[in-house]
Amino acid sequence: MKVYLNLAVTPSRRERYALAWALPVFVAALAVLVYLGVATFHGYRRSRQLSSSLESVSARDSRLRSQETELRLELGRPKFQKMLHETDFVNHVIDQRHFSLTELTLKVGKLLPANVKLNGLGLAGQDSQPEVQFAVMGKDEKAIESFLSKLEDSKDFSNVMIKNQGVRKGATNGAQQVALICTAQYLGVAPSAP
Repeated sequence: MKVYLNLAVTPSRRERYALAWALPVFVAALAVLVYLGVATFHGYRRSRQLSSSLESVSARDSRLRSQETELRLELGRPKFQKMLHETDFVNHVIDQRHFSLTELTLKVGKLLPANVKLNGLGLAGQDSQPEVQFAVMGKDEKAIESFLSKLEDSKDFSNVMIKNQGVRKGATNGAQQVALICTAQYLGVAPSAP
C-alpha cells in the first residue's frame, strides 16, 4: 500500500499578498535604478564639463596673473615711473581746477569793443591771482582806451599795467592800427579744492 504524503504548506495570506506585489515592486525598483543610472551619467558628464571649464578659467587666470606681473615690472622702469609721476601731477592739477582758460577767454571777449581784436593772450604764474598779458589791436586810440577802461572796471581783473603801445600798419588794407600790450591780475580763479 502506498501512502502519499503531501508535505506542502498552504501559503498564508501574507505570503500570497507578497507574491502578488513582487512583480510591480520589481518593475518600480528597476525603473528607479534606471533613473538613478541616467542621473548619475548626466551628473558625471556635467562634472567633467565643469572640470574642463574650471581648468580653462584657471589657465586664463594664470596667464592674466603673469601678464599683470610683466606689466608691473614694465611700469617699474624709470621711464614709466616718470610718466606715471607726470600723469599724477596733471590729474592733481585737474582735480584742483584753479584755472579755466575757456572762462578767461569768454571774460576777455566781453571786454573787447567791436573795433578792437585780441591778438594774443598769455598767462604767467599759477597762484591764486595769475598775471594775464593781453596783446590787442584797435582802429584808433579811442578804441584802445575803451578796452582799457572796461578792463580796469571789470571785477575779474585788477592792477592793469601798460607794457607797450604803438602804431602799426594793417596787413590787409594798409591803414594804421594802434597796438597795445598790457598785463592785469586775474581775480576769477576758482579756489583750490581741499
